[in-house]
This record gives sequence, structure tokens and C-alpha cells, in this order.
Amino acid sequence: MSLYLDIDLDYFVAPIIKQSIANHRPTAHQPVHIGEPQELFHLLQQKGITLGDRRYLFINHMQSHLRWWLHGKKNNVVIHIDAHSDLYGHSHPDLSTLPMLGCQNYLWHSIREGLVGEIYWVLPENAVDITDPAILYSMFTPAQVGKIQIRDHILHAELNCVLPGERPKVIPYHLLKAKNLPVFREPAEIVTVASSPEFIPRQADPLINAVGKIVGLDDHLLIKVLRQHQEMNIIEGHWNGKN
Repeated sequence: MSLYLDIDLDYFVAPIIKQSIANHRPTAHQPVHIGEPQELFHLLQQKGITLGDRRYLFINHMQSHLRWWLHGKKNNVVIHIDAHSDLYGHSHPDLSTLPMLGCQNYLWHSIREGLVGEIYWVLPENAVDITDPAILYSMFTPAQVGKIQIRDHILHAELNCVLPGERPKVIPYHLLKAKNLPVFREPAEIVTVASSPEFIPRQADPLINAVGKIVGLDDHLLIKVLRQHQEMNIIEGHWNGKN
């Protein structure tokens, strides 16, 4: 069991873009607020979270699942820093028949395969009121949710899951803001960063370099990902729900 740090660049962007069209950039929102990544990484350092040697950047967040699967360790703790839960498209405990793997559900697949045993979902500062347990029932059905508790400014819950072979498993699930992360005092063995171009406007593309430099990624990789962003078309309109 290890600690994994899983970051989506849309965490730093407001307003949150909640729906996408595949391979298209969202229309620029005005005004756009772009957070300062250095503040987040400084806070992570204060919480005793250092960066391990396995560090990855990609445009589609479902690639996190691949990196964890290739690493092969089971029941890992994931710090999921993201504007979206990425636990979409499934409404009952049985995980044996999940929809196709995508950025919207790769965490369900990771739970099903035993790669993830606990999740800390770090939300943007003003995203939702995590002191209201009702948020869980807007995300999951009652059958999926076990015990709920608010403690230390964190919404703690249990996700009831049934793995293939009818094996029941309870996943501790914590909703919180970054400043309320517990102290871990261990390295994040794998660091995954998703640039998610469908969920950030072009004004936010400098985040690729900003976060990439902090994480220590290769310049050629940063240039490649930025080029992928720039080559995508832009859609028009305002979108309200994640696909």
C-alpha cells in the first residue's frame, strides 16, 4: 500500500467547467481565475507529502489508471486533487459491470481492480459546501453510501462496493479542502498530472509549464502536451455537467 498523488489542472481554474465534448476545448469564460500552483505544492510539503520518482503528465485523466495498474501495487491511498470527483456513471455497489474506462470513471475501475483502497478528494476552495452530507447523495445512491461523519473540517464517508466475485469492500472516502489534509509524512510514490484540455480554456494553458516545472517534468514532454492543447478545436456555448 502506497500514497499516490493525482492532480488535474482543472483544479486551479474557476469557474469550473462541468461538461465536455471529446477532443474540443471549452469556450473561454470571462473572467477566468487561475490559481497559483506553487501555493498548493507548498501546502503539500507542509503536510509531509514529498514527490516520488514516478511522475507523469498526460491529457486524459484515465491514464492515471494505467500508471497505477502497471505499477501493480494494491489498496493504495489516492490524494485526488481535482474539480471533479471522477466517480461518475455508476449508481450501485456492484462494480462488476462498469461502463468503458474513461476520464469520468477511472477511479471506479481502479477500485474494482484493487488498485485503490482509500480516496481523499481535494476540491477547489469554493466548489461545494462539504459540511453538508447531502452532497454525497447528489453523487451516489443510498446503497453506495455507508457511514458518514464530519470531523476536522473533512466529510468522511464509506463507499459500499462489491468487487467481481461478489467480494464486498468498503472504500474510505474523504471530501476536503487542501488546507485540511492530514499530515502524511511519506512520499507520493506515483505522481500523475492530467492537463484535461476539454476542461480548461486556453488562458489556463500556462498551468502546464507551471505545474510541470514544479513536478520536475521534462521540457520536451511539456512542449508536446502544450502542442496537443493548441491543436484542439474550440467549442462554443456554456456547459454544465461532466461527461
